[in-house]
Formats: sequence, structure tokens, C-alpha cells
Amino acid sequence: MVCIAAACSAIGGCLALVSHDRPHYLDAGRRMLFAAGVASLASLLILVFLLCSHDYRIAYVRDYADRTMSIGYLVAAVWGGKGGSLLVWAGIQTWYTAAVALNRQWSQRNVLRFALGFLAAIQVFFLLLVLFHSNPFAPLGTIADQGIGMNPLLRNPYMAVHPPTLFLGFAGFSVPLAFAFGAFADGKTDGVWLAELRGWILFAWVFLSIGNLLGMLWAYEELGWGGYWGWDPVENASFMPWLTGTALVHSALAQKRTGGFGVWNFALIVVTFALIIFGTFLTRSGIIESVHAFAGSTTGPHLLGFIIVILVLGGGLMVLRLSSVRRTDSLQSWYSKEAIVLVTNWAFVLATIGVWLGTMAPFFSDLLKGEKLTLTPEAFNRGMVPLGLLIFGLIGLCTAYNWRSTPFERGIRFSRLPLIVGLIAAAAAALVNGLGSEGGLTGGLAPILSFALIGVISAMVIKRSIPLLKRSADQRRNTRLTYQKLGAQLVHLSVVLLFVGFTGAAFTKEHRRAMNPGEAIRVDDVRVEFLGLRTDADFERQAVYADLNVSTGSADPVVLSPARFIYHTHPRQPTSEVVIRTSLTRDLFLILGEPDLRFGRAVVRLVVNPLVVWIWLGGLVMVIGVMVAFPQSGWLERWREAYLRHRQKVGWIGFIGVAVTIAVIGIATTRDLPMAIIALLVISVVGLVLFLSSAVHELLLRKGPA
Repeated sequence: MVCIAAACSAIGGCLALVSHDRPHYLDAGRRMLFAAGVASLASLLILVFLLCSHDYRIAYVRDYADRTMSIGYLVAAVWGGKGGSLLVWAGIQTWYTAAVALNRQWSQRNVLRFALGFLAAIQVFFLLLVLFHSNPFAPLGTIADQGIGMNPLLRNPYMAVHPPTLFLGFAGFSVPLAFAFGAFADGKTDGVWLAELRGWILFAWVFLSIGNLLGMLWAYEELGWGGYWGWDPVENASFMPWLTGTALVHSALAQKRTGGFGVWNFALIVVTFALIIFGTFLTRSGIIESVHAFAGSTTGPHLLGFIIVILVLGGGLMVLRLSSVRRTDSLQSWYSKEAIVLVTNWAFVLATIGVWLGTMAPFFSDLLKGEKLTLTPEAFNRGMVPLGLLIFGLIGLCTAYNWRSTPFERGIRFSRLPLIVGLIAAAAAALVNGLGSEGGLTGGLAPILSFALIGVISAMVIKRSIPLLKRSADQRRNTRLTYQKLGAQLVHLSVVLLFVGFTGAAFTKEHRRAMNPGEAIRVDDVRVEFLGLRTDADFERQAVYADLNVSTGSADPVVLSPARFIYHTHPRQPTSEVVIRTSLTRDLFLILGEPDLRFGRAVVRLVVNPLVVWIWLGGLVMVIGVMVAFPQSGWLERWREAYLRHRQKVGWIGFIGVAVTIAVIGIATTRDLPMAIIALLVISVVGLVLFLSSAVHELLLRKGPA
């Protein structure tokens, strides 16, 4: 099926590229790309079936599935290894291409055919990597009695959804890349193509954001070190494209409103996708050490070559069209929103360069001096905290100013009340943190500046949102633009909430101690008494629990039990099962270190993390904000028009789809999941045949316009 997907992708891309004066070729190419998406789905279903049926004749199944794993984790094992994860990415890539081909509302036909050709080339690259370098269907050569099973660290609900969410963001940015290359190749530098892609960019960005947040949640709960971000190289690998992608979201809006930023947007699109491939290169090349990295992968050189191709092609197209793009990139006034977006872009780029240099420091130091120099989280924070505060402040300025030009006095007048709120917040933070705190900008001053900006920007967002809420309630003034602006303010509010949580890290306190039963440790008003150790075992793992009597202030004591799990299939990889007590003001984080069962002693670590929950609330508000803005992008109206044109056909397809879904759910609920997968696989094969036959029909029998 992977071979079929690659062949359909190559043929579909070629048909799209040569369809300039043959419109029916474009329709045939579209159907071949649909077939590629269906074939990719079938290949994923086959892998799910092999994992769920424990077919240990396949090396990937032996390595990532065992009979102690639940159905959910067996499905998650599809992306738990290097071969399966690459197959998932390739599959998602084919589905994005099929979605682009399905949308017939693109206004520039030539740009579309070039874009489909580029998208097809990208997915052929990934599918060939799967076939020749990371094949999850490779036979083991013998029949194993039992499987090794997925890494215990990955057996976490957040990690079960974190990789596919990231892949939705990663592959999503290929769409603007393909259209950017297509537009510049066709000489269309007027930005019309970018305006039509705003929804696609936002969709990819929000999934990349959610993927990063889910990764933070996983690290917080599973790694047992007491934090949610450690500047690990692979964390940085997904953070860098988020930085440039966020700059692109704002810069694309600036081009839509003012006609400028053409050079910026093209460069940001190319760099964002190049950084996405670079992150994959880091995890699969072996040049860095990380708990996230895949060992023994051979795809690194190919990914590096792909990055070079992207950058060279992007640079060549930029040089070719630079003169025509720069004519529209003039800045009318520094007292305007686009001027602040420009400064924000530079700040995002500077932050990206800083993270990239810090991430690659071990490689460069080993290359130059023969020893690997790894930067500590504190070293990253010294550079990134000031830059983060600068970007956060620029968000507030964006809220205060309008597009093209805003009188200076008007901006000051709008900011007067928010500045007062910010001063009050700064004074409150100074009283809590102490004006004499050591640490400079990244120590004592950083929380004060952060809370000041939180106060200012919160007030600005609320001040901007009130008239938008009134306008949305008035049906006469309720427009698509109103919802887009309201959604943008909610996203800005989510950034405020995120910074509330990030600022809490400045007040983190902890105590670590080897304890005997009856001994206690204390942090502020939290007292933890060690009651003793107990053990437990089942068919999946052995466990050692530390019973702790935890009292906070005047609240009644409660017994909490962090643990260490040792899975039978991975005896040398014990995991820390932490206990977290969450409130709006702080998290109590309890970790069991190395237990000594012989003497009943244990190392217990108590961490008090203030305001962490506000990070997760900020992520939720971000999703809500995008949901408010996204349905107003015009997609729903276009889909409704398509439904009205093909009502009868859509009705029958919908009826069949609902019937098939009910049948598959019925099969799955009988606990015969492999049979349900087989049913879906049969449906996928039927769809593949239908798309291939319709493509042949277009090529041989139809000569009319597409």
C-alpha cells in the first residue's frame, strides 16, 4: 500500500504539473492524489491490525507491542517508533494534499497545479523514506514468542496524542510552502495566494501549538524532574518552527491588510518548514542526545539533503522575484500595527537563532574542540527570558495600534488605563518577590516586568474585546471580520494566561531528602511526612509506593503515594509516577527517588510550582479563540454551496458513511477489534479502486474543462 501511495502521488503530481492546457489532466491528478491518501490510510490500518493482533513476525510489532498493553496503547504504538511515526507523517501529508485537491475554490489555477506538484513531491519523499529506510512492515526473519513493548515513558495519555497532533502541525505547513513555491514559480507575487491560505496556516499553527503543550504536559507528569520545559534539543526542535510560524500568522495578516510583508512571508514559510524537517533530522540523525530521539536511524542524511533542497529552491525563487515583491513592502508609518509586526518578526527570528545556536552548541563544540558543551536551562533562560518579555510587550502594542497609521496621541490615550493596571500589577509582584531580589533581568526583575505586562495586556485585550462582543450581539453589525477579531483577542488573552504560568516558575521552591519512616520535610506551609514503603505487582509491572502524609496550612492532611514502576518488558527503565495536587495558585509535586526496600528508606522530593495550571488554561483558551475565528473564514459557506450543488450525491454518500460507521463500531464493541480494522481496510481498498478508475476515466474519456 505504501508503494501504491507513492506511485499515485508521483503520477498525480506529474498530471497536475502538465495540466496547463489540458484541464482534464488536473481532475485526473486530483483523483490520483485522493487515491494516494486512501492507500496511506490503508497502510496505517494494516499496521494497526498487525499491532493489535500481536503479529510478531514483523520486527516493528515485536519492538513496540506486547500482550500487557491496552488497546489504546497498541494503537498509539503506530507512532511510538521511528518507522511508524514516519508512516503517520507521510499519511497525514497525503491527506493534506487530498484536501487541497478537493477544494475547488482556488482562484489561481496555475498556482494550484504547481502547488499540487510540490505537495506530491513532498509526500513521495516521505513515502520513499518509509519504504527504504524506516519500513515498519519489515519482517523479523523469525517468529518471536513475545514482544518487547513500547517504551514505558511513552505509556501516557498525553504522549498517545502528542505525536499525531504535532504531525498535523508539521505537515500542515507544507501547504503554504507549496503555494509559495507555486506562486513565485508562476510569477504571482501579489499575495492573493496567501490570503486564500490564512485558514490553512492557522490550522497548522494551532495544532503545532497544541502538540507543544501536550509535550509539556507529558514531560511534567512522566519524566519526574519537576518541570514542564527543560530546553531539551528535541523540545527546541518543535519550538523553533512554532516561533517562526507564530511570526508568519501575524505577518500574513499584515500582508492581507496592507499589501506589504511579501518578502517576510515567503521567507518565514520556507524557514518554518525547513525548521520542521530540521527537527526531524535532529531526532533521527544521532548528532544530539535526547530522551525523545530515535537511535539507529539512517534517514538523517536524506533529511539534511531535503532541507538543503528546500532552502536552495526557496532562495532561488526569492532572488528571481525579489524586485517585484519589494515594490509592495514599503512601511507607511512607524506608528502603526504593521510597524510593530515588523519589530515582532525580528524578535521572533532572533529568538529562533538563539535557540538554534544553543541547541547545536554540543555539536559545534565537539566539532571545534573535541568535547560536547551542553547549555544548561539557566543559560537558555538568560537569553530567552528578555526576548520573551520583549515579544510579550510587542503583543500589547499591537493591540493598541491600528493598521497603516495611528496618531501617537490616540495610542497613548488608549494605553492610559492599561498602563495604570500594569503599574499596580508590578507593585504587587515587587511586594511578593522583593525589590532586592538577586538575579538581574532574568531573576528578580523578570517576574515584576512580566506581571506588569500581564496587567497591561490583559486590560488592553479586555478594552478591545468589549466593543467586539457588543458588535457580535448586534445582528446588523455581526460580520465575519468581527468574529476574526474576537478570536484574535482570545488568542492574545491565552498568551497572557500562558505568561502567568511561566512567571510562576520564578517562585518555584523545592526540598529533596533521604527519609526514614516518621521523618518530614517542609516547604512554606506544606509539610510532608514519610509513612513508609509498600510494593505491588501485576501482569504488566512491579511498583514501589511511598505513602506520604501531606498537610497544607489549615487543611486536613491527606495521604499521597508517588511511585516507581518497573515494567516486566523493560526492567532497566524504571519510571517515576509522580503525584500532583493542582490548584489555581500552585501545584504540589511529589516525586519518589530511589527506594531502599531493605531498610525502608526513600528519597522524597517536594516541589511547589506556583501558577502552573494557568499554562494549561491558556492552551484551552487558545483553542477556543481559534474556534471562534476559524469558522468565519468562509470555509463553511463554500462547503454549504458544494453541498447544495451535489445534494443527492452527498446524501447517499452520507447515508453509506453513517451506516458503515455504525457497523464498524458494532464490530469493535464486540471486542473483536481486528475484525473492525479489516472492515475499514476493505472500505479503503474499495475507495482506492474507485479513485483510480475515475482517474483513468478522466484521462481516456474526458476532454472538457475541469
